[in-house]
Amino acid sequence: MTFDLESIRADTPGTERIIHFNAAGSSLPPTPVVDAVVDYLRHEQMTGGYEAQADRVGDLESIYPVTAEYLGCENDEVAFCAGAGDAWWRAFSAIRLEPGDRILMSRSEYQANAFGFLQAEQRGVELTLIPNTENGLIDLDALASELDERVKVVSLTHVAMANGAIQPAADVGRLVADHPAIYLLDSCQAAGQLPLDVDELGCDFLVYTGRKWMRGPRSTGVLYARSTVLGQLGAQPFIDGRSAEWSNDGRHYDLLGGAMRFEYGEHFHAGRVGLAVATRYMLDIGIDTISARTQLLAARLRDGLTTLDRIDVLDQGGPKGGAVTFTVDGTASVDLGARLRNAGLAVSVPGRRNTQFDLGGRGIDTVVRAAPHYFNTEDEVDRAVDLLAAI
Repeated sequence: MTFDLESIRADTPGTERIIHFNAAGSSLPPTPVVDAVVDYLRHEQMTGGYEAQADRVGDLESIYPVTAEYLGCENDEVAFCAGAGDAWWRAFSAIRLEPGDRILMSRSEYQANAFGFLQAEQRGVELTLIPNTENGLIDLDALASELDERVKVVSLTHVAMANGAIQPAADVGRLVADHPAIYLLDSCQAAGQLPLDVDELGCDFLVYTGRKWMRGPRSTGVLYARSTVLGQLGAQPFIDGRSAEWSNDGRHYDLLGGAMRFEYGEHFHAGRVGLAVATRYMLDIGIDTISARTQLLAARLRDGLTTLDRIDVLDQGGPKGGAVTFTVDGTASVDLGARLRNAGLAVSVPGRRNTQFDLGGRGIDTVVRAAPHYFNTEDEVDRAVDLLAAI
């Protein structure tokens, strides 16, 4: 499909009123996604929730093949969840961990993931934080040296929430491939701006949310679960009648096959349809095209910011994604973020409380995060730089 920016922006009416550089937080959904969600809700309004579900089976089931197309997996390796955090906890909580087992984690971990690891540590599981190299990427040699028979989980956040660096997720996968550890990959900030092929990445679990670069509805997300990992899992604390079947004697249950075991019966049905539409919208444009476009705009923004006095661009790594993080000397990031939003430029202000090992490890309290997406223009990037210069 030819990249038609005019058509894409027509599908994104919010671009008429603001410069939206917050795709790393919650992006602007395109009109077809909004229409799909509203249409489903209207159907529920007129017929009832159960009746709409029965009438719209095809739309509801479309999330599986379109996600599988994006990830290069089988339909039954996809579960619909309420977000990346929800998907991550469903996966992590099913991994068998005993006192003395080890978890290897990256410095890019998000707070919710880290909380899970800290809970495991309280149960006697040993946590090892893998250092980064000087350019902010996970040290693959250090990771390889820590892989032993006690390691049960290797965890990586693909792109940190307050750092533009794209971590070498596939290299990590190749290291873990010859090891029995489960590789858990958080692609929350990667999905929708980068190609994701689970075989190339080598991950056993992969999670992402719908609201960010995917341009889907809020309260939606995906859990990929490699079929061959399911036999290694233990008891799951999150199950209901959609994820398991109850025996006739009432004393036993059997988890369903594939990733369906991670789903709940009660979920955001309209959002599920909307995320399927958002995924198809992305694939029709082309994820390689989207990735190149997003990185081009982000590079232009970084280049523009480096020309301004008092601004420090903080992104690390070799390859960088669409999120650009920076601070302004003498100006609190929270105050600057509010001034930019009031001036019509949507950004976000994450802090070390969200990612202690990344920002905290670098001695940074808060940053301004500007994340343009493929629907933005070069002119908007230049106007953003001019606005910062004026402020």
